[in-house]
Amino acid sequence: MMFSNVRGIAAVAASILLACAFTFRHENILPKQHEPWKLGYWIWAGDKAIASRYAPQILYVQVQSDQWPEGLPRAESYVAVRRLEPKQELTRGLAGRLAQEYRALRHDPEARGRLAGLQIDYDSPTGGLKSYGRFLTILREELPAGTQLSITALLDWFRPNTAIEDVLQPADEFVPQFYDAGAVRTSSGIAESIAVEKWAPIFNAFQTPYRVGISSFGRIARRRYDGSGRSHIQFFRDASPLDFAGRRELRRSVTSTSAAETVVRYEVAVAMPDQEQLEPGDVVEMTLPTELSVRTAYEAVRRFGGYCAGAIFFRWPNRSETLALTPEEVTRALEGGTLASPVHVETANASCIERQCSDLYLHLGRDLSPTDRMIEIRSDHPTELFLPHGPLASLPVGSNRIMVRVPAYSATESVYLGRVISARPVKFEVLTP
Repeated sequence: MMFSNVRGIAAVAASILLACAFTFRHENILPKQHEPWKLGYWIWAGDKAIASRYAPQILYVQVQSDQWPEGLPRAESYVAVRRLEPKQELTRGLAGRLAQEYRALRHDPEARGRLAGLQIDYDSPTGGLKSYGRFLTILREELPAGTQLSITALLDWFRPNTAIEDVLQPADEFVPQFYDAGAVRTSSGIAESIAVEKWAPIFNAFQTPYRVGISSFGRIARRRYDGSGRSHIQFFRDASPLDFAGRRELRRSVTSTSAAETVVRYEVAVAMPDQEQLEPGDVVEMTLPTELSVRTAYEAVRRFGGYCAGAIFFRWPNRSETLALTPEEVTRALEGGTLASPVHVETANASCIERQCSDLYLHLGRDLSPTDRMIEIRSDHPTELFLPHGPLASLPVGSNRIMVRVPAYSATESVYLGRVISARPVKFEVLTP
């Protein structure tokens, strides 16, 4: 009887979804060809991208002119991304310039043969979709024949009675973004929970291939209240979790978002001389991606069916970032593993006269331990001097041991410990992970 009820409920649910698909179908958009499923990343302009053994199927690369970025990770195919700011005027001249620069990119030796198309990243106000659609139509005409035109898409565009059809008609692909989905960016929480039953019928009804944007990065923000009780938010681009972890001036609390991200809150109790941007009463909120937030989102996208052609993670980290997951970490999460990896120490030769010098780096994995940890590092031969440096409390203990205190929620993959000076080359190992 129980299994009969379950089958009945499933049949009803399937009927509802099918009915929704027909209800939402848009006759003004001609059906387009399905695209093969691909998993990829956005990679944004800035510092050089981190190296990785992982080669994505597709990489959406932000370009800022007609010059292809150097030092990109290898990928099976690329899409050039042009970011247009909300206040930028969408003119025919702009469309012509974008098309001309795209032609130049196609001839770049690094991109030739693997450049799959052009993506426009523009956060159009929902009320301005008709104007945006006209711009895309002009751009479509200006681009070389056969160019795949992709656009990013805000979730608000898909509510009833918008001009979303005008935008999707000239596009070959759209990428709805399930992060920062609100009208304003919040100080805590990035990812949006993906309700397949709601969104799959809506997206598939447009009969246009789409890939879903998923968050795999974190953020640190300060929230400050003024005299009227209104909050003001400042985002810290260069801050690291280790700038706040383990500080006695801060009161910590930890919560989770509906999308399974971890949010670590630090209330500033007293002034911090080395953090002049913080005042007593401020709240620092650190949003961190987790294996559950990444895996749950990806598994939801796999269930979309129809015209869904993959998932795109934002973003491939550059070398200065501490809160974006590496491709290896994302892969482990998708395979059911943990973001944590074995703690190990790495050395890099440093230039010294008449002595052997080594710079020590401690690799912690994505450490979200709720308690402080003590880690012991031992060398195979005695050393003469250890010069601690960096954000962790590292102390020499004897001639061949170093003790490192790692505070709770350090959330940092790799950290510099300092320089070791010795009479001969030495090797190091972690004894207490």
